[in-house]
Amino acid sequence: MSWNTPYVLWCESRNAGKSFEAAVLMGLKSILYEDQDIYIVSNVGSQAQECFTKIEDIALDRINSIKSLKDIFRNEIVQSPSCKTGFSHNPVSFHVSTYNNSEIFTLNGNPDNNRSKRATCVFFDEAGYSGEELLEAMAAFATQDSDFATSVQKDFDVKASRRNVPTQLIYASSASSVDTTFFRKYKDFAMKMMMGNRNYFCCDIPCNIPINPMMDGIEHPPLLQKSKVETAMTSNRDKALREYYNKFDSDGGETQIYKRAMITRNSTFSLPKFSNETGKEKFAIAFDPARAGDGSIVSVMQILKDDNIGYYGKIINCTNMIDLASKRKIKMKTPDQIKFLKQTILDYNGNNPDYENIEAFLIDAGAGGAGVSAYADNLLDDWFDDKGIKHKGFIDKVSDIYETEIYNYPNAWDKLALISPNKYRNKMCEELQELLQLDLIKFPYEYSGKGFVTLASDDGSERNLKNYNLSFEEELALINIDIMKTETINIHRISNAEKTSVRYILPKDKERIMYDDKFYTLLLLAHYLYEKRRGDIINIDDSDHDFVFSYS
Repeated sequence: MSWNTPYVLWCESRNAGKSFEAAVLMGLKSILYEDQDIYIVSNVGSQAQECFTKIEDIALDRINSIKSLKDIFRNEIVQSPSCKTGFSHNPVSFHVSTYNNSEIFTLNGNPDNNRSKRATCVFFDEAGYSGEELLEAMAAFATQDSDFATSVQKDFDVKASRRNVPTQLIYASSASSVDTTFFRKYKDFAMKMMMGNRNYFCCDIPCNIPINPMMDGIEHPPLLQKSKVETAMTSNRDKALREYYNKFDSDGGETQIYKRAMITRNSTFSLPKFSNETGKEKFAIAFDPARAGDGSIVSVMQILKDDNIGYYGKIINCTNMIDLASKRKIKMKTPDQIKFLKQTILDYNGNNPDYENIEAFLIDAGAGGAGVSAYADNLLDDWFDDKGIKHKGFIDKVSDIYETEIYNYPNAWDKLALISPNKYRNKMCEELQELLQLDLIKFPYEYSGKGFVTLASDDGSERNLKNYNLSFEEELALINIDIMKTETINIHRISNAEKTSVRYILPKDKERIMYDDKFYTLLLLAHYLYEKRRGDIINIDDSDHDFVFSYS
């Protein structure tokens, strides 16, 4: 049904073979039909290039699982002395052409750079994570009817002309959320198909199909392992339901203040960081402590400044302090957590005086986490690291709790901030909402679970993109950041019956299956960034003044 239908949508589970299916479809169309102009489009150029590379891998016999028909496409490709394989990898657009005058191109995700083109087929890869502007701009490539023709000859009869291959728009992705253009097209295409409109085709392929595949009516070894899906359900249930079972994230309506579109819009090419790579980077560190129940979470934001937008932040790490040696995966003991915190601060400070590159150390002072008695009290004294080097302790000088202790710890670093969630949660939630709406907090792209990510060049552009194999620590950080995002979009603004007060909490159906501890560390970091930006706006020179949090 996807072969010649003008409007096609594939909603497929991760690891269901979407890119391979697309490569086969586009490869065959380019050699079986003449004069085809096929474009592969994605939110980021690397995704489109990855799909193009799948076509190349098939043609050049790089996929071991294909045991037949290996040379059909390769023999039709136009080659040249400068491009011996025929597959051009110009960073602006990958390209291949065949002898029947058909061509396949990739395009990056910038709508402004991709207008006024004409195509016979546009394939939108990962359309669920592409913005409406991109999808609509690229859809205009294929608006012209392929059967349109005219002639100055009087005996020309358009009705007698051979019908051409219809122009096509193919949208392919795993499920996203119901506030996306992909979902609206999913719903629209499905309804029109079921009403008998043969111009539309929509298919939904959840994970049970690649887990239990059939070939010629006989069971075949699985493409996707069931254990992988089960593991994903355990670590991040909402994400797994979306990516493997095609359950679109529901829109919580007006009470859901953090939309997935906000997070997607603010996602960038980036890796987790575990140290101060240049020795000059600035960081804020947030800690939500626990010994039971919620996780004991440490999250890190890099603080940057842009000439146009001012200060902004990048979430570069999120760690759940679990004792990995424990079979029950219980939290680290409090002394071990304190030791871990101190080492984390040293790592992000780099080889600099105490604590030159740490702009703030934020701790939840709530009673549930024992932020004061179990942690802050034990951070006051000077301490020695594993190399025997002495370092300053930590104190919140503006906290009522330590106002009588300031003189007992004159050497303690005073950028520690103890923040009460009961008093300031609503304020911080509103600050986070504003920062996300202004695109001032960046996240890594959602992790696919493949063991690698695609990175941009050093200047941040989509040139010379390459796959980077992740370490265990990097994978773990990306998984935790994804959970942070999931917790964030599940927070709702709930009013009481009298509409006199509000709370920012998880809805009741999520309380038993999800925590909000990673979200809370994001709140702390967003609050620091918000206050820093406010200080910058009113021309406070924070290089000469310590940044002060005036609450406990």
